[in-house]
Amino acid sequence: MKDNWHAERAGKWTSYWKDEAHDPSAPYLLTKCVEISGEERKELELDVVVEESIKLVLDGRHLVTLLALPRELRELAAGFLVCEGVLHRIGDIRSINVQEDTVFCESTIDSGELDLWKEVRSSGCIGIKSSWEGIEPISSGVRMKKEVLLNAIEQIKEQGKIWRRTGGTHSSLICTKEGDIVSFSEDVSRACSVDKAIGAALLSGRDLSDCALVTTGRLSGGMVAKAARAGIPVVASKAAPLSTGVMLSKNVGMTLVAFVRKPNLYIYSGEERVV
Repeated sequence: MKDNWHAERAGKWTSYWKDEAHDPSAPYLLTKCVEISGEERKELELDVVVEESIKLVLDGRHLVTLLALPRELRELAAGFLVCEGVLHRIGDIRSINVQEDTVFCESTIDSGELDLWKEVRSSGCIGIKSSWEGIEPISSGVRMKKEVLLNAIEQIKEQGKIWRRTGGTHSSLICTKEGDIVSFSEDVSRACSVDKAIGAALLSGRDLSDCALVTTGRLSGGMVAKAARAGIPVVASKAAPLSTGVMLSKNVGMTLVAFVRKPNLYIYSGEERVV
């Protein structure tokens, strides 16, 4: 087995899994495959990241089943409920209880007030409300240096241990305007990585109005909506934006930054927040 098989093909790295402490609970499986290089065939054993169905139950009702990495499930549930607009704030969650592949959540809201129905969006976001109606405008006057966003992308590369080993995850983090990392998460789903990072930050009591969400996923309308519902003023990715993401970011007054790769970044809305 080559511990850094994927990373070595994606670029040069100075930190490798063989130099790091092995996590016995890490969610990947050693799997055989055949490499064909020119005329040569070679059998390899490589790590493949685990994906499982995670059920989310709210106030006794099965809300949705998410395909996700089976860890940080409290954070996933908290982030999903707020980011998808099921609940308005983290304080609306009374309790979260994880039992194997099911997360049971209790809210402080009268169940009759919850208008719940399921949908699957082609962007990969799995949500509750198809409309962006009701998303409040972003009023934060926070300013961030461009170096904060550039360095955050480098932090994602350094902290993305499962990606370096398998190539099978997306990563997201929340950072302050000074660049301090509030939370970090990897998941097989770009949407779930965002939910987990935001959920972890909210559960820690963090005010996100002066923070940025930095991610590896494409910035679709669904992804931007998640951040907007959490009150995050700046969203950045090393990947591309989609038209729906740009449109929504402009409508709510969010700063949207894409293709963040040293030394460049590209701002599609709210350029005044990046200095």
